[in-house]
Amino acid sequence: MVQLDLSIALEKHLEGVRAAVFENGRVVSFYLQNDAADLRIGDIFLGRISEDRLSQVGWFVDLGEGRSGFLPHNRCVKHRPEDKGAFILVQVDKEPWNQKEAELTEHVQMKGKTIIYLPYSGYVAGSQRLPEQVRDSLKRAAAAWCVDNEGVIVRTAAAKQQLQTLRQEFLNLKDQWRNVEKAASSATQPKRICRQLSFLGELFNEHHFPEHCTVLTNFLIAQNEIPEGASVRHLAETNLFRSLNIESIYTHAFASKVALESGASLVIDYTEALTTIDVNSGSMKIQKNRDEAIRRINRNAAREIARQLRLRQIGGIIIIDFLRMNHESDRQALLQQLIHETKPDPNHVQVYGFTRVGLVEVTRKRQSWGIQNQVMSMMKNAAHR
Repeated sequence: MVQLDLSIALEKHLEGVRAAVFENGRVVSFYLQNDAADLRIGDIFLGRISEDRLSQVGWFVDLGEGRSGFLPHNRCVKHRPEDKGAFILVQVDKEPWNQKEAELTEHVQMKGKTIIYLPYSGYVAGSQRLPEQVRDSLKRAAAAWCVDNEGVIVRTAAAKQQLQTLRQEFLNLKDQWRNVEKAASSATQPKRICRQLSFLGELFNEHHFPEHCTVLTNFLIAQNEIPEGASVRHLAETNLFRSLNIESIYTHAFASKVALESGASLVIDYTEALTTIDVNSGSMKIQKNRDEAIRRINRNAAREIARQLRLRQIGGIIIIDFLRMNHESDRQALLQQLIHETKPDPNHVQVYGFTRVGLVEVTRKRQSWGIQNQVMSMMKNAAHR
């Protein structure tokens, strides 16, 4: 794997913190963390079953201090949790958004740099970024560490470590989980038991804990929230994004239209269920050699779509309407390019192919709500004015 020069800019603003991630000096993604968002992905809570919803769908869970979440039936360790009023240990799997509750899971993950410990999930897996032989070897070793219903996910960074180092991290994470269980056993009310990572720590986690990263920030960060490998520089800049010349890039990431070469464009629309991306030839005139012109537009579009998915932190289901191509070989070549362009994305991207009506189906793992959520919130507020 090619080692990238990674840097992160953190800027405090009125509603929270916004972040920009740079690779080799080029901004590749933006993140938003709202101060009001008291439920974050990875938080572990002692909750209390408050309401049964259609029994086979899931359960509402009281998380304390006015917070609540929803535990889907298929995210339970057992067939179903205890009766109403019973306490249960859960982890935030998706942050709350709009009118939707935070989504919870009993399949807790304790995240480390090289290992993810699974107290209840009972399976062993390895990162798809690892070479197959390395992945299989590490999975066999990790499986031997597990007892009862324990499981492990071997991360990409494990390839650079000795087996004993990996096992020690497994044991450390197991100890952390025991401490969580101990804290929960002594609690008498629903409450947050553990927040594993700070906002900066989550960014490091998403980018596979780089060995070194320069962090530029316009506010002070507590020492215990600074991940290992982070070199922090505090800058007295009210608008850090503007001083780094990325404010216009950030602003454009809210726009629905993205210009391509020669007058072509992308039109990005968000809905609660999915994101649609339309490739528009626009003012570009296609007269001679139509097939080659369409291939060129679609190639440019695939490259820009991969960039926008990361830049805007678009997650979930994505439907792309490329310009129509007459030859199957051209369609397959386009899919391969899209796969190639999305491969560097730290979030898992799956390209499923063309539907019967000629649309391309893609999914991208949603880590947290970002610009996509902000745009939809603005749209909703505008609709109610």
